[in-house]
Amino acid sequence: MKHKLNRFQLGFFRWRRRQSNNRIMPFVLSVVVGLIVGVAAILIKTIIFYIEQYAVYFAPNLLNFLLPLIGFLLVTFLNRNVFSQTAHFNGARNVIQAIEKNSSIIKFRLIYSKFVTTGLTIGFGGSSGVEAAIISSGAAVGSNVGRVLGLGYRLRTLLIGCGVAAGISAVYNAPMGGFIFALETILPEFTPTLLIPLLVAAAAGKILFEFIMGEHLRFEVPLTDFAYEQIPLVILLGVLGMLMSSYLLRTYSYCATYFGRIKNAYLRAIVGGVALGSIIYLLPPMYGEGYVSINALLNSEERSLIANSPLSVFPNTIWFNFLFFFLITMVKPLATGICVNSGGEGGYFAPSIITGGLLGFLFYKVAVLAMPFYELNPSTYIFLGMASVFACIMNAPVTAIFLVAEITQSYQLFVPLMLVCSVSYFLKYYIENLSKSVVQPQGQSKAMRVDRILLNELDIRLLVEDDHTPVREDASFRSIVETFANSNRDVLQVLDKEGMLVGVISLSDLRKQLGDVSNYDTVLARDLMQPPQVTVDIDEPAADVLDKFDESKLWSLPVVHRGRFKGFISKSSLLTQYRNELTRVNRFF
Repeated sequence: MKHKLNRFQLGFFRWRRRQSNNRIMPFVLSVVVGLIVGVAAILIKTIIFYIEQYAVYFAPNLLNFLLPLIGFLLVTFLNRNVFSQTAHFNGARNVIQAIEKNSSIIKFRLIYSKFVTTGLTIGFGGSSGVEAAIISSGAAVGSNVGRVLGLGYRLRTLLIGCGVAAGISAVYNAPMGGFIFALETILPEFTPTLLIPLLVAAAAGKILFEFIMGEHLRFEVPLTDFAYEQIPLVILLGVLGMLMSSYLLRTYSYCATYFGRIKNAYLRAIVGGVALGSIIYLLPPMYGEGYVSINALLNSEERSLIANSPLSVFPNTIWFNFLFFFLITMVKPLATGICVNSGGEGGYFAPSIITGGLLGFLFYKVAVLAMPFYELNPSTYIFLGMASVFACIMNAPVTAIFLVAEITQSYQLFVPLMLVCSVSYFLKYYIENLSKSVVQPQGQSKAMRVDRILLNELDIRLLVEDDHTPVREDASFRSIVETFANSNRDVLQVLDKEGMLVGVISLSDLRKQLGDVSNYDTVLARDLMQPPQVTVDIDEPAADVLDKFDESKLWSLPVVHRGRFKGFISKSSLLTQYRNELTRVNRFF
């Protein structure tokens, strides 16, 4: 059944045909997507700012620990009663799954639902990151712009990448970071034709956000030139970053398992809210995303992070300060795991940056004590720690380098950033090959994803072979024999009066009855047919169809639409089209 275009889509395609060069169109749409996502980024940051301001203002200090509980209960209520259809969707992993398995179609409601729930979570003290919301929102903007304009799978996928790039660019003030994150993590493959639309979208989102909100999330501190004598320290920090990322993943997994055992959503929110509130009461730096803590460390104001804690009654000694920051470094992943798995919303993007920064600060403290003759800059190791942990958690080492360089304005640290990310990510990759027990946050490998993406670019409708002669379920044995004699297929489809597929008859089954002439007019199709082993829906992704071929060991499968038989699809025609798609150049345009 052909898709009917509405008046707006028809007008768009007429305009597109009038253009002398259709390749201009993706660039125009990338600007549109970037600007819309920039507005979404402004809204989510505004929601978080005002909730934080008013929640803390109206709640007495002694009751601040109750704020996460309020936030979790509100988010749980919304996810169960208002946003139930999108409650499961959370960030990059689900965006990748939508590209692979849902033809790059993402629900419209995700444009706004996640920044409402994430804004409530973080605004009320949830220790998670805003990036999951902006990635979901940006991807939904790109997908739905493509759907409204009636664009195909390839361009919808490109616009999803543009939305994600614009979102990261705007929220983190890092256009190159957003651009590379979309290429490295979201989009299935790299081609030169992707570069300009992604860059344009990232720039558009960042410009609009900065024009309205001003510069933000920039850790601008003076940095001394990096001395290459510190390379052994950078390598060691890379090793520690890998170990910390493993600790983060295992902590998140433990929290998911623990809270998964609590079946009642509101009880889960209460337990998580009380637990996180207690942590915040003891360790106030756990409140919210945590960038305040990093700024305090960069400005040598670490004592201000201890001041509001009950632990501040202890003497202000070097060892106490070290133990306090060791405690918040190890507890930050636990706070994030509780938040995300008990009822709150958010991602692991920002927590990995914060935890890495805290790790870098601790590493600096130990290095200064161990090697007092070295002149070390704490900011350098805070930034390197951020990149090291982020690279491992997000499986995105190149993004880590550019993102940290942009948000910290530490471009002179490019070489140590490259080194620390290479060490940490290589060790993570090597250890994961030895032990498959570590969870992969982003799903399938890039090669497997490219394979499925290329398959999903194929339209099953164009591969359906309609040269078939089905029989009715009340057809006689004699007519079935005649139909087989005039057909070049060894399987016949049996349909009911309404054209619904009810069974199949194979030539091998028919041969068993050929010798008994008395059956020719008494035996009917319904007596001979077998239920179809496998069927293909006409709207099914081609990758799933190929999986069905592999599992069934068949070379031809019946295609149905709402139960009605439409024809056959053969494995050979599917693989031929896939091979043709594989050899195409500039597939996205």
